[in-house]
Amino acid sequence: MKRISRMGIRKQVLFLVLSCSIITLLIAGGISLFGMINIKANAVNVGVEIGEAAAEKSAEALKETVMKSLEGIVYERSKQVNHLFRSVQWDVKALSDEMTKILTNYWDYAPRYVAEPDWNNEGIIVAQLQYRADVNRAALAEEVGLTANLQDWLYQMNASEDMITSNYVASVNGFNITVDAASERRVDEYNNPLPNDYSVRPWYQKAMQEQKVTFTDVFNDSHGRGLAVSCVSPYYDAYGSIAGVVGEGMLLESVDDIVLSTKIGETGYGFIMNNKGRILFSPKNTGDLAIDSEEDPSLLDDAKDPTLAAAAKLMATGKSGLEYVMINGIPCYVAFAPLESTNWSFGIVIEESEITTSAEISRQIIEQNTGDFVAMLNDSIKMLILAIFGAFVVIMLIVPFFGRKIADSFTKPINILTDGVREIASGNLDKKLDIHTGNEIEHLATCFNAMTDELKMQMANLTKVTAEREKIATELNVATNIQLSMLPRDFDFGREDFEIYATMNAAKAVGGDFYDFYLLDENHLVVTIADVSGKGVPAALFMSRSKTILKNFTMTMQNPDDFEAVMTLANNQLCQDNDEMMFVTVFMGMLDLQTGKFVYVNGGHNPPVIYNSAKKSYSYLEVEQNCVLGLMDEMDFVQQEIQMQAGDMIYMYTDGVTEAMDIQNNQYGEARLLKCLNQINPACNLQKLLADVRADLAEHVGAAEQSDDITMLAVRLNR
Repeated sequence: MKRISRMGIRKQVLFLVLSCSIITLLIAGGISLFGMINIKANAVNVGVEIGEAAAEKSAEALKETVMKSLEGIVYERSKQVNHLFRSVQWDVKALSDEMTKILTNYWDYAPRYVAEPDWNNEGIIVAQLQYRADVNRAALAEEVGLTANLQDWLYQMNASEDMITSNYVASVNGFNITVDAASERRVDEYNNPLPNDYSVRPWYQKAMQEQKVTFTDVFNDSHGRGLAVSCVSPYYDAYGSIAGVVGEGMLLESVDDIVLSTKIGETGYGFIMNNKGRILFSPKNTGDLAIDSEEDPSLLDDAKDPTLAAAAKLMATGKSGLEYVMINGIPCYVAFAPLESTNWSFGIVIEESEITTSAEISRQIIEQNTGDFVAMLNDSIKMLILAIFGAFVVIMLIVPFFGRKIADSFTKPINILTDGVREIASGNLDKKLDIHTGNEIEHLATCFNAMTDELKMQMANLTKVTAEREKIATELNVATNIQLSMLPRDFDFGREDFEIYATMNAAKAVGGDFYDFYLLDENHLVVTIADVSGKGVPAALFMSRSKTILKNFTMTMQNPDDFEAVMTLANNQLCQDNDEMMFVTVFMGMLDLQTGKFVYVNGGHNPPVIYNSAKKSYSYLEVEQNCVLGLMDEMDFVQQEIQMQAGDMIYMYTDGVTEAMDIQNNQYGEARLLKCLNQINPACNLQKLLADVRADLAEHVGAAEQSDDITMLAVRLNR
């Protein structure tokens, strides 16, 4: 200090100024470093948290999207496969009906000729006659000639489906006629026809046991062409006895094309399993989902992987869904849906790794972007530190006044940046960092501003999507009101000879169920209840068309109870331009209010329940199932009638009642419906009756979501 005090005034001032500048610079540098350390800590934490959250949500959303897409694909594909098998059932039913018609009205048919097998017909689709070895051919000549009238039908149906290998009719008396291209397999080395004891074949025995249109299990073709499956049905003679079996045979290699065409990604494929847990169709030759022989264990067997066995049990009971399973030791997801036409189940398998790989890639990209951001932040901090040290050297060379200014120029933007980052981290995305230093601090602030803009854009998009969904919900609400306005809701006709009431609750905003009732004249009341395939807007549109067509034909029918003609004409009309192959089940009847005669026709709908006032009990009405409307034109419908007495009542419903499921997927069922009705006071008004049924249904369903439209209609004769 003595030495300084001895300096000249100029040097003392210079020393003081330089000392103050250095001290000021050190203080400013420390504050800046402290601010930058806080910025780095806060920014890294915010960036990592945002990146991890975005990666997790993105992976979950991608996986959920793939799973829902898989369920949608198996549902649509099962409908296509089910339609193919159902068309085969219709063909076999038509063959059975035609053969029964021939035997019942034999005087209308002249005997026709059909040749025995000949190896010269190899590869040519031709009708061939074969006998059992133990029959008297001469005694069968008349029946053979009569049966040969079916060969035109056999030819036509063989040509109508590519997957059909053979069509045949086999009499219980010991002969069969087959249409296929394998004549050379039915003769010996000398071209002599081989005997054919088809009574031991699985397809013949299956038809005789079931006595209805049915599919067989997989069996070995008798001519060595490989594994096969058949759709068969018995036919009847004029006395109502089984006269034989008709059917269509398919080799698995031809039907497999339907399944093999289902390919999802790199590992996904389709398969078909019967209700016994055996694989019928699959692209796999080995492993858990290879085609089974009778010696192989069923998928229902606990010897298989427990997860696969559990999923197979759901498939065997006609359930649909998505399950996690182990197949051949590989984690997979299997989506499945029932094939109602065959009592089988269609499934699609995809390995878990293929689903999770896409989600993991998305996660890695987001994590990489987060890492890049943190690295950029570190680089920016390093550049700031270098700039501070550079400034320190410069300030050491200039006057203290400029040193203070420079120190201030560093600390101010850093503090602004620190405060801004903290505010952004607290959730204020509208905060903008207004920093114009021209260096890395400004670049860092620009990056933060860009990040907040992107986050706001994502939130705005989410808001827009939510608004669009609300708009769709509003439009669906309008559609619901329009649909409900189409259903009659005035149940008071001002008459005492009958009562009527109905309700309809759609599973979605709009539904496919509908009911209708109206007076043709003073003495005839027409009632209708129907269920359109599917749900939502398509079902509602088809419902509107069906209701209008049925009422128009009813109002214009020539005879007052000719409902057979009404259903036939309505079916033909609905089949036109029905590219979506939608259909509707219909129960339609007319009550004569003077005589009590109730005439009705059932088009594939649930049988109604009738209350007999004399017996004081409910029972299911006997109905002919007939065909549903909209799938095949020129179908015949059987009309029926009963006699109702005063106090008798008819309760009609759709399958949304009996098939309503609780959270354990247990159906309400026809037995519980009948029990519920028998516990209700039969003298109560119809509105209360329907309300009591609905209450019992709600008690069964509990917390489960409504899966189908629920429609009920009741009419009571009071005269």
